[in-house]
Amino acid sequence: MSVIPIRIIKISLLLTLTGVLVACGGGRGGGNGDDFGGARDRAGDEAIARVNGTTIYASDIAREAAVQKLIRVGDPLPKGSKIYKQVLDDLVDQRLLALEAVRRGLDRDGEAKRRLQAARERILGNILVESTISQAVTDEAIRRMYDEQAKLSPPGDEVRARHILVKTKEDADAVIVDLKKGADFAKLAMDKSIDPGSRLEGGDLGYFSKDAMVEPFANAAFALKKGEISAPVHTEFGWHVIQLQSRRKQAPPGFDEMRPRIVRFMTFDEIQKLISQLRMSAIVERDDMPNDALAIPLSEEADKSDEAHVDKANP
Repeated sequence: MSVIPIRIIKISLLLTLTGVLVACGGGRGGGNGDDFGGARDRAGDEAIARVNGTTIYASDIAREAAVQKLIRVGDPLPKGSKIYKQVLDDLVDQRLLALEAVRRGLDRDGEAKRRLQAARERILGNILVESTISQAVTDEAIRRMYDEQAKLSPPGDEVRARHILVKTKEDADAVIVDLKKGADFAKLAMDKSIDPGSRLEGGDLGYFSKDAMVEPFANAAFALKKGEISAPVHTEFGWHVIQLQSRRKQAPPGFDEMRPRIVRFMTFDEIQKLISQLRMSAIVERDDMPNDALAIPLSEEADKSDEAHVDKANP
């Protein structure tokens, strides 16, 4: 018996429900023609496919590909590409399902109307958030915050050190005796250190900041002068003999490294400000608590909220 492969239909909530909402006409059943495609709002948008009298446009395909995370928002999507064909197939299936639901009158069901209304609210809220973020979280604003933070956070110190790790203090004392007799630190590390990560490098740990190492080791290393050798230092790993090689100012993180963090911070900050402004100007009445209990600081409420309810768009 042959098995027919079934392609998994990736249905985008945004596109599916937006299309169905338009087709339903705010509660009227039996959408037809270009109600689903929204031809009235598609000036300049290329029509790509027609499904039972409705239209699928180029922007629908690009948006769906971004929703499925197959491309980034704004990236080009060549017509003949595999992704393009896959997403168009998904949209055709999606449209057929929605049209059939309307044909059967499922859009007139009370529960369906409530779900469509909830989806409409979510989509409109997300569009507002996206619009707010696109205006506030610009390349210029991101660069400005990076420069401001760089001024507020002067670079700290880094040191470069070698070490020899042994099991006991007696072993560490013996290493120091050998070093005082003129033994080469790197060669001694290769012969006696039990640290597999640095032994073959002559004990060289490269440059590191103070918070990158366990406290006893870091304190000892940063207290040394260039070329100086420490007394035995005990940590959870064993006993260390450390030699300081050099010291420098820590290089600040580059703009490209910090950009995603800045975008996340600015995005969350803009959403907080937007919701705070809306709450301050709104009249909210709730039956589950006294009115004065509604005055929850936004930061506390944000911690309790489901962040998945808001799509945070990157510029």
